[in-house]
Amino acid sequence: MLMALNRHMLHNSLLKFQQHLATSSNTLKVVASNVVANNNGLTQTNSRSSSFRQQSSSSDSEGEDTLKNNPYYTAYAEKLGDLKKKNASAYREALRRLREKQQETIDTVDAAVVNTTDTVSDKIKSTETKPQAKPKRRPSQTLLVKPKTLEQVMNIELLRDKSWRDVSEIWLAYHRTRDETLSAVIPLNQFEKFYNQSIKYPMFLLPLPRNTSGYEFIFAQFQHYQENSMSNCTVHLTPLISYQTFNENAPECMTIEYYTDLCNNDKAIEHSGSDDECVLMRSTYDGKLLSAAEAACLVNQLRIFYAVDSGVAEKEKLLKSFNEGDVTFKHSDVIALVETLSI
Repeated sequence: MLMALNRHMLHNSLLKFQQHLATSSNTLKVVASNVVANNNGLTQTNSRSSSFRQQSSSSDSEGEDTLKNNPYYTAYAEKLGDLKKKNASAYREALRRLREKQQETIDTVDAAVVNTTDTVSDKIKSTETKPQAKPKRRPSQTLLVKPKTLEQVMNIELLRDKSWRDVSEIWLAYHRTRDETLSAVIPLNQFEKFYNQSIKYPMFLLPLPRNTSGYEFIFAQFQHYQENSMSNCTVHLTPLISYQTFNENAPECMTIEYYTDLCNNDKAIEHSGSDDECVLMRSTYDGKLLSAAEAACLVNQLRIFYAVDSGVAEKEKLLKSFNEGDVTFKHSDVIALVETLSI
């Protein structure tokens, strides 16, 4: 499983970006629908207002017909009838006051519709603004997690009298016969550059070629155990679709481990000055999800993207834009770069 302790570092993970676009689209549709409904309501209200103004200048009998649906008129209909018989002038004055109350109601409705329309219009404008960059991803340092050491993999005591060359051969031979496992030996000076890049950019997407069906993106996340010095580290990989579905609980398709134990100051082995110090790497993968060739392809892609060598500017631009949540990051740019590499 991906690192549960890194949940606060993963909540802005990339592939919720699609859910954000879908939600924004639905919101825009609802808002647009409300605008149409409100505009229709505004038209109908204006029509009613115009009709009332025309009828207000007609005879008293026409005024009665206009006001029959007015709740004030209904409440005082009987009294108005008596007043009409006794005092025509007072009756017309009463009708005038009722018309004023009705007009006040219409004006209030008109204002409410206009305000609602303006509010909805503002919402539409806000959804049309340029998308904001996602928060910058932070290094995946899980200092509360105890790192896996080389002693848990092999008996270091047996290596004390061996040279670095012998250690490398033993390491590779040990894993060569193990199923769903890859191994490598990396010169220390190369790994230092690789490690420093992984501290700066702890997450990335690797495009895995899938026969003739295109590419499947694999989400890779580094796990570091120390803040200020190089140490063992682990890379967790899972299909992007699994990460989108399960987040940090997504099942891994491969795990890559780098062991620097033999490169520390208190080395466990003696070696001649001509030997170069090395970092031992091994990866285990799920044979149901990856073939040996596909697993090797992902290991090599990771090495190439994080290596400080030729083409570093273009690779670092992609690493930086992805980890900083830059909205200009494009999956197609990663694929285009991979297609120029010899992996």
